[in-house]
Amino acid sequence: MIIDNLVDRMGNSNPQIFRELKERLTIKNIAIAVVGAIAIQILVLLWFNGQIPVPDLTPGYDGKIREIYSKYCNFSAKGYSYYGTEVCKLAGTGFAINWRLWWADIFICLSWILPMGLILGSVYMLVADLVQEEKRGTLNFIRLSPQSTSKIFIGKILGVPILLYLAAVLLVPLHVFTGTLGGASLPLIATWYVGITSIWWLLSSAAVSYVLLGGIQAIVTTLAVAWPLWLPMLVINSYLSGTINNEMWLEKNYVSMSWFWLPISHSAIAFYLFGTVCCTIVSYWVWQALERRYLNPTATVVSKSQSYLINLCWQLLVAGLLAKFMTDEPSYGNDSAFVAFAVMDFMALLLVVPMLLPSKQAIQDWSRYRRERASNKQRSFWQRELFSDLIFHDKSPALLAIAINIGMAISLWLPVSLIALSKGNYGFRLFGGICLASSLILIYAAIAHLGLFLKVKKRNLWIAAMLCGAAILPMVAAFALSPMNTPTGLAAILLLFSPLLPVGILNLAGGTILATFVAQLAMFAFLAGQLQRQVKISGHSQTKELLAQS
Repeated sequence: MIIDNLVDRMGNSNPQIFRELKERLTIKNIAIAVVGAIAIQILVLLWFNGQIPVPDLTPGYDGKIREIYSKYCNFSAKGYSYYGTEVCKLAGTGFAINWRLWWADIFICLSWILPMGLILGSVYMLVADLVQEEKRGTLNFIRLSPQSTSKIFIGKILGVPILLYLAAVLLVPLHVFTGTLGGASLPLIATWYVGITSIWWLLSSAAVSYVLLGGIQAIVTTLAVAWPLWLPMLVINSYLSGTINNEMWLEKNYVSMSWFWLPISHSAIAFYLFGTVCCTIVSYWVWQALERRYLNPTATVVSKSQSYLINLCWQLLVAGLLAKFMTDEPSYGNDSAFVAFAVMDFMALLLVVPMLLPSKQAIQDWSRYRRERASNKQRSFWQRELFSDLIFHDKSPALLAIAINIGMAISLWLPVSLIALSKGNYGFRLFGGICLASSLILIYAAIAHLGLFLKVKKRNLWIAAMLCGAAILPMVAAFALSPMNTPTGLAAILLLFSPLLPVGILNLAGGTILATFVAQLAMFAFLAGQLQRQVKISGHSQTKELLAQS
């Protein structure tokens, strides 16, 4: 009765969550979730109980008790074991145990099990459920309901993995209990939960968006999420362990990271809160894309206007993280940081291409209506309207919008390269890499647009294959020319036409880099001309078809 009343109350505010909870909250399912959560806790405690050292009081061949080393011991000041460390100290018939460290290790173990199980389990369940809804056609039926998109998918995210959430909640008391005994403060534990919740919400929202974009394999999606998820979890739990165990790397501030000189890496709480803010902003944009694609499955992932705002948020994040490195003296660590951020920015700009790529039908419609409007307007006004369409209209080709996003990135990296150049460092090569990366992204974007006009089935797969070929073939050819050595000469030039262009830049002279950049601009101009021709032909032929039908 209590569960039914709770479900009914939630259903009044969100019918979708009522539907999901009614289907899943049965006595049998709840019992399985409870038993599973208790079993996990028992297994963890039994395993760590087995790690507690127990002395062997039977005298050895020399009449002495065998010495034992364990990280959980309070050590004796006398003697060393064969491990080269202090031996465990006897206290009566047992060893003196460092219980705080023991509880802390249980806490860290649960800090891996709880988020990984929660996040990966949620992603799998959401993708599997939504794929089934798509197959049955019920997702289209839900589209016809008066519910808002946010209510529908919030109901999905909160309702589909509800049994997993129940099991996770049952792990929380032991997790908090072991954390307090292990030396973790309640504010530290609370901010850890806030950070994990933000990651869970982001990845759950992304899983829903993935299905709306055409994803179908739940297990493949979960494995794809698990592979990169371990890195942020490693960083998050390293801060947790470093704080409660007073590890030197955190005490001495060996990791120095700031956002516009605001320190974010000196304490776990500051790091968690900064990560939470970033995840919240990304989640907002994921939901904008989710609502857009749910209401119109043929629309681009985001609008052109939204892409500018998203890119602005990203460039502000990168600029803030780079600010401290720009004012520091040149060092190997700074060089590595610049390269890492430059690669991440390049990958982020590559994502703009599929996010803004319109469908073939959308370009045809835009081209046809453009011709009709152009015939009734003066040419000067029409040119202004054309640029307005290319910048803001989502059905028009996206090359200019992609170029604007690239220009926003250059406005960040140009000062960085000038500062590096003034310090006698790698400024010219960094600026050359910026120019080459920008033209390379535009070439990929032009290839993707031209792929829309292929007269083949599964056009998107062909576009993906064309882009992969354009990126991979130069790398294969380069390493074929220099299989055992650092690519130089022609091999290095070929790398400038691939995502590995930083390797080529490091091994080429400035004149060669400039000539390659000019060649890339020529390639882009040719591809852009072909695209303009295809758009004109497409719009003209569609207009003829409509006139013939009328």
